[in-house]
Amino acid sequence: MDTHLTLEFGHRDPLPPGHSDEVRTPDVLVERFLEEYTVPGDRVLDPFAGFGTTLTAAERMGRVPFGVEFEPGRVAAIRDRLGDEGEVRRGSALHLDGSWFPPCDCCFTSPPFMTHSIDLNPFENYAGETTYGEYLDDVETAFRGVRSVLAPGGTVLVDVVNVREGDHVTPLAFDVADRVSDVFRFDGEVVIEWEGDGYDGTPGNYGYGFDHSYCLVFEKEREA
Repeated sequence: MDTHLTLEFGHRDPLPPGHSDEVRTPDVLVERFLEEYTVPGDRVLDPFAGFGTTLTAAERMGRVPFGVEFEPGRVAAIRDRLGDEGEVRRGSALHLDGSWFPPCDCCFTSPPFMTHSIDLNPFENYAGETTYGEYLDDVETAFRGVRSVLAPGGTVLVDVVNVREGDHVTPLAFDVADRVSDVFRFDGEVVIEWEGDGYDGTPGNYGYGFDHSYCLVFEKEREA
């Protein structure tokens, strides 16, 4: 895989009513990396399923999708879009364990983002309170759950970005890379340069003050 890609920003389907201002992973990014790291028939996991972009892309490409989503309304929307072979569960990624799904070959996901300046908990859909340090602890916990589901030799792909707020930047991508590296072997990052208009009313083509993002690549080591 190249360490730099240029892709056209966009989505195949509109978001449900009332969610048009939410940022999500573009389909083209999921498709590009699933094409690189999986083959038809592989099981693909997304522990932060959101509106189902990863799961529907995986199914469209002949992979078997498995996901976890905290919000029950989003779970119902994903189930309406998926066939019968995969599964999406309502729950928290913090509680994910190996009994939930069969061993998966690949995880493609984007965790809920946080910055130094907010104290709402992304793992509860920005309800309740937390700190940035506690959030990073939760990121590591969630990916330890992913490890319990991932088959040896499986790949973990994380779509993430640093976040600019005015003159301040939260190095979210770098902090997430550091914490997930405590769980999986870090194979490097791919810088994604985004072309297009991005989201209305947000700076940068990716909505966080930048025209690029990162796809972090990790591997679960095979047993000796």
